[in-house]
Amino acid sequence: MTTQLDDFLGTRSSLTKKQIDRLELQISLQRGGTENVEGESGPTISGVSQGSYYRVLSQARSNIDQALYTVLLCSRIGVIQMEDLRRLLDLMSKAPSEVAEGEAEQLSALVAALVKRIVML
Repeated sequence: MTTQLDDFLGTRSSLTKKQIDRLELQISLQRGGTENVEGESGPTISGVSQGSYYRVLSQARSNIDQALYTVLLCSRIGVIQMEDLRRLLDLMSKAPSEVAEGEAEQLSALVAALVKRIVML
């Protein structure tokens, strides 16, 4: 996590810090990053064994799959209104990657309010 907004979202997600780190590293590797390092005890990625790296990455993918299926189910049974979800996704897609501290707090509060509104029954 690199920004205050990312930290806010990360602490409220179902992903662990390690899972988020592995997802970010995997994206970096796919984009041509040079994080692969050969260690004394065999191939490692970012200082951990390949087995450990891919196990945590697999767990993260599983959590994301479950989260998406949960959103789809909640939409289908009427717990989540698609317009509210679209509004939230639109807000996040327009948020700049770097946000000033005060603006990040305001944006975090807005996101929290929208999420609360979306899941209100």
